[in-house]
Amino acid sequence: MADQRKILLFISQESAVYNFVRRQVEVACSQEAGVALEIIDIAEHPELAEQYNIEALPTLIIGGKRFVGQPTAETLAVCIHQPPSGV
Repeated sequence: MADQRKILLFISQESAVYNFVRRQVEVACSQEAGVALEIIDIAEHPELAEQYNIEALPTLIIGGKRFVGQPTAETLAVCIHQPPSGV
């Protein structure tokens, strides 16, 4: 699985958009082979939020690029399909 691409979703269960964003990202990732999604709740893993310098939610890290806010389906599709930039 060396070719697997990791996508990090930082979010909080207390967020009003938690369920919507989580489902939207899960669906987008499930449609792409070689993608590993890791959902990180900042309340449970504050050390990871600090490590990745997360300042707003939701935050996606895809291929070394950071996306803050609620992504559109189109943005997710484009970002997931782009080649990694080398994280």
